[in-house]
Amino acid sequence: MPRDDYGLRATGRIGDEKLAKRISGAISGRVLFDPFSRGRYATDASFYQIEPVGVVVPETADDTRAVIDIARDEGMPVLPRGGGTSQCGQTVGEAIVLDTSKHMNRVLEFDASSRTARVEPGIVLDRLNAYLKPHGLWFPVDVSTSSRATIGGMTGNNSCGSRSIRYGTMRDNVRAIDAILADFASVDEMFEQMIALGPAGVAAAQGFSLRLWQSRCIYYTPGCMVQSATNYDSSATFDDGSCYISSPPT
Repeated sequence: MPRDDYGLRATGRIGDEKLAKRISGAISGRVLFDPFSRGRYATDASFYQIEPVGVVVPETADDTRAVIDIARDEGMPVLPRGGGTSQCGQTVGEAIVLDTSKHMNRVLEFDASSRTARVEPGIVLDRLNAYLKPHGLWFPVDVSTSSRATIGGMTGNNSCGSRSIRYGTMRDNVRAIDAILADFASVDEMFEQMIALGPAGVAAAQGFSLRLWQSRCIYYTPGCMVQSATNYDSSATFDDGSCYISSPPT
């Protein structure tokens, strides 16, 4: 692939109509490869501006799986995006942008007794807290952009908030992430296969989780979205698919 002035790889496929048509035929969500849509998604709260290959607004987890499968086959990068509130440019890039904030924004499961919830990546923090308020609970990672920031994006950034000294960061409040890796394997399936090999497989799984922590991988996850695992270790990431919820501060 050609490289730009900064040495970064360029896809050469911005607005690719054939790619857009292929994705459109595989999903129920919207496919936005037109110049206006690409322009809107070329920016976020940072000062960076990078035009994406195109934008996909998935309606379901199956939509995102289909996009990742096509992107893998086409050799294209995928960039999940929430509210675009980060000031470091994580949500802009020459890639297929997946905007989960429009449709994939539900609370899937909630257990007040254990103070846990399973949510989709596009749910906005304020909306989650509005759901929890009648139960006397809140999600304590209180970022200043709570009216726009999504739980998925917050998870990818390991967001903190003004009360992080007391309640911790996202890695302290996320019990697990249900993720699909770049090779289209799920994290759970991969670890199950490793563990089934016995003690050697368990050791390999533990070693892989540490390497995963040190790497910069892009995933999609139906239950939370992770852009980069850099800030997470295995104990903070792999469990049973829930997020911790703390009680309100006094």
